Amino acid sequence: MDGEADEAAEKLAEIQSDNMILEMENKLLNLYANRMLQATSEDPEESEKAARKASRKSGKKERLPQELTLQQKYEIANTEGEVTKGAIEECKTVQEKLIDDLRALLEEADIKIAEISKDQYEFKRDVNTSAPGKPMAEKVLHFLEEKLRNKDSVVGKLTLKNGALKQQILKMENQLQHKEEMGEVLHVIDFDQLKIENQQYLEKIEERNNELLKLKLTTGNIVQTLNASKKRLNRLMVESETLKRMIVEKQALTKKVQEEIDGIEVEKVKVKKANAALQKQIEESGMPEVLEYVTQKATAHQLKKDLANYERKVEIAEMELRRLRTQTTMSRGGLGATGLGTTGFKSGTVGSAGMR
Repeated sequence: MDGEADEAAEKLAEIQSDNMILEMENKLLNLYANRMLQATSEDPEESEKAARKASRKSGKKERLPQELTLQQKYEIANTEGEVTKGAIEECKTVQEKLIDDLRALLEEADIKIAEISKDQYEFKRDVNTSAPGKPMAEKVLHFLEEKLRNKDSVVGKLTLKNGALKQQILKMENQLQHKEEMGEVLHVIDFDQLKIENQQYLEKIEERNNELLKLKLTTGNIVQTLNASKKRLNRLMVESETLKRMIVEKQALTKKVQEEIDGIEVEKVKVKKANAALQKQIEESGMPEVLEYVTQKATAHQLKKDLANYERKVEIAEMELRRLRTQTTMSRGGLGATGLGTTGFKSGTVGSAGMR
């Protein structure tokens, strides 16, 4: 049973493959027949001949062949292949022409964009910077008149160039007509040479187009890099302004702390002088009374306590000054942060409050 099933499956696969081949042949034959019928309908003489031939064959009772010969299949396939190849070549020609037209339009658009950008730059330059005392309308009118003169000059040059090209074309046509009259027609070799030269020129044009495309891509990359650099420069300028503002604030705070330190130094000198005077007075007074001694001892103790407090305040103020100078140096080097400046300002405020 398994052998019979395998054999039946093989036969089924073979039949399916034959059916696929027959379907392809039928499609190809239908294409050929439709094309031939269309060509016959377009040519009346051919259609009449085909009709007479069909009527003669219908009078004879002969059996038509049910299958095409291998030669007929080959001819039909070859004909359809040539037709398909011709259609593909025609599509390629149309596509190449369309690509050339689009490329020309793109180049024209690029030229127009460049001209508009140039006109915009010249308008800003000439109207905004020329003759500050002149009215704006007069500047614009002068600019437009200058542009019109330039356009007229370009039109004149192009007209002359167009006339020269027309003369050249007329001259070449006369030469060609003269050669035809003299029988000096171009040979196959000349046409082959022209084809080779045309192909070489097309290759050169393609190379130039590729180079132009590479230059456009490079220009786009340069513009992107320039925009990124501009953004980075703007960000750095904002950071620089912030750091300058922080440095000014730190300098003001440092100046205030320095003034407080100077005041404390003055008070310290006064306290030292008063202490020295008391010490001298004690030494010169000899043995004081008990009550006076106790009073002087309490006063000296209080003065020492005040002196120790002032010295501690001076040390705190000096530490705060050093810390603020360090923060200011770091801010000038671009390493300062807003949080650090806020903390320094709060600490300076606490130190100032403590000194008060």
